Amino acid sequence: MAYIHLYCERLAPGLLGEPVNTLTNLAFFAAAWLVWHRTEQAGAWRNRSRLLAGLIALIGAGSFTFHAVATTWAEWLDELPILLFQLVFLWCYGRDVLGFRRVVAGLGLVVFLALVVQAGHYPALLNGSLAYFPALLVLLGIGAYHGLTQRAGARLFLAAGGVFVVSVFFRSIDMAVCPSFTLGTHFLWHLLNAAVLGLSALGLLDNVMEEERKLGLIPDEVRA
Repeated sequence: MAYIHLYCERLAPGLLGEPVNTLTNLAFFAAAWLVWHRTEQAGAWRNRSRLLAGLIALIGAGSFTFHAVATTWAEWLDELPILLFQLVFLWCYGRDVLGFRRVVAGLGLVVFLALVVQAGHYPALLNGSLAYFPALLVLLGIGAYHGLTQRAGARLFLAAGGVFVVSVFFRSIDMAVCPSFTLGTHFLWHLLNAAVLGLSALGLLDNVMEEERKLGLIPDEVRA
């Protein structure tokens, strides 16, 4: 069986050749639990927020599996949940925050997916992190928009964007620092990116809950 060696920490082929990279994926489950717990205060949007929480947990499970066994089939388990979370998040944001029609929201997903695929054609750049730049730019744009318009969730979105910048940086330098720091920095990507996903989902949830509160669907005393 062929093993994939993409990260500095890989000590040997086989199970748990990347112990720190593998175990730090538990942070995604913590983020998923926080989002799920917050959904208990939501109204009609509860099912969608639970979907986001479930996808965060799925990202943790897929990444855990890939870093544990480092095989081609496991790499798909690592990458697909991340892309699925991004698409679901953008669909929910476009539909429920911006009020886009299904066609417009769908076209937005097509454009985003095309940018991700195009960026993925350059795996040598930034240690493969270029594929995350479309999501990074979108998240920074959402944070700026909510900050300037003083919409609910602004602080969470801005925090998520800032942490995402740092997490992409550490993902990008993993192999570059390997000669001097054999553990690498990919484990920091896991820890920080779990925070990014949690903050993003909570920002979206808080924004939608504010609208539900205005419509009287949830009590005023339920605060972000």
